[in-house]
Amino acid sequence: MDPDEEKLPQRMRSHAFAANELVLDVLYAARGIADVDLDSLLIYLCVSEATMRPMLLDPSTPPEVLELVRPPEEFRGSISRLLVSDRLAMPRETVRRKIQQMVAAGFLLEDEEGRVRATRRFGEGAIQKSVQDVYAAVQRYDARLRQLGCAGVTDTKADETAPFP
Repeated sequence: MDPDEEKLPQRMRSHAFAANELVLDVLYAARGIADVDLDSLLIYLCVSEATMRPMLLDPSTPPEVLELVRPPEEFRGSISRLLVSDRLAMPRETVRRKIQQMVAAGFLLEDEEGRVRATRRFGEGAIQKSVQDVYAAVQRYDARLRQLGCAGVTDTKADETAPFP
């Protein structure tokens, strides 16, 4: 087959376009979390995900803990610099240096074993706004897919249209 006539899978370009918009929207919204460079922001998001993971995925976590601005440390996770480096495919030295800067700036905490976790900042308005903005970006992604003739990713339910009071 002539390369100029080769076809993409149906809706591949539409999905790629919508996904690019989503990633850019999420990164833009996440910038409100901290005034840092892109590498530091990605590291912060990776550490934040690892910090929240056990609290949100462990079925034994009491539901009321999820609503606390400062949940007890025993429900929070942490991550090693090596795992951050592996997950983000970033050089270890870059990760070490950026984490050191964010610990000094108060965005991350380091424990006695050298593992890191996000500080407890969910009470800050800027953090809550960033989370709301990311949620709105996901809604725009779903709407864009539908606009381009693709299946959306959600079934809209009445209780999900305004998740934040």
